[in-house]
Amino acid sequence: MKIRSLFKITLLCFFTIVTSCSSDDDNPTLDDRSFTTDATTDFFINSDGTVNITVTGEFTDSGIAGNVTSRGFVYGTTSNPEVSNSNTVSASGANPVHATFDGLDAGQTIFIRGFFEMSDGTYFYGNEIQTTTNVDASDTRSITIVMKPELVLENFEGISPELEVTALEKEAPIEIGFEYSINNDFSNSSIALADVTGNVFITTYDKFIEGLMSSTVYYFRPYAKYADGTITNGGNSTESFTTQ
Repeated sequence: MKIRSLFKITLLCFFTIVTSCSSDDDNPTLDDRSFTTDATTDFFINSDGTVNITVTGEFTDSGIAGNVTSRGFVYGTTSNPEVSNSNTVSASGANPVHATFDGLDAGQTIFIRGFFEMSDGTYFYGNEIQTTTNVDASDTRSITIVMKPELVLENFEGISPELEVTALEKEAPIEIGFEYSINNDFSNSSIALADVTGNVFITTYDKFIEGLMSSTVYYFRPYAKYADGTITNGGNSTESFTTQ
């Protein structure tokens, strides 16, 4: 009688273990990581001819597959780029996230995908998109510049007019400054360039201009020049100043 009861208990334990193992095998841990990069990208052409590419993406990660230490985007000139020291940008913002690759050489095909860096040093990669830095902004670029109504500086040697860039889209001009003349139609005008290092940004610029005639009204308007030679005043903003 005791032998029979022991056999039943042993059989029951074996059945429980087998059932438990079978249940675990039928319900493996779910890896729900995903990182979808949008195929639509944006660009900006810098004054030195390099190109910035902006990407957006949306990710999912519940933490089941492990701890994520960072998220970002990786690019390369060949398919399936992998993370190295100089080809990644951290993902910014709330989900969906975004990033900008700055200063890429023009005329290239670029492959981009989002990634998670895991706490164990491995990487998870999302889908790949393809874009290009062979871009032309001549039909889409714009800049808005206004003359400030007050001078920054005025003395018997010259004056410092000031302008403000209030909007800039798609491409930075290679020159910015002032066109000025004693004629309000800007005939016989001269150009005074602001001192700019790198890109023109949304900010203010001034220039001290010498050699002007005394007690004379001068008319000023903004001046900007793009790499292809196109010149614009960035909006019909003009001011006049009388020299000492």
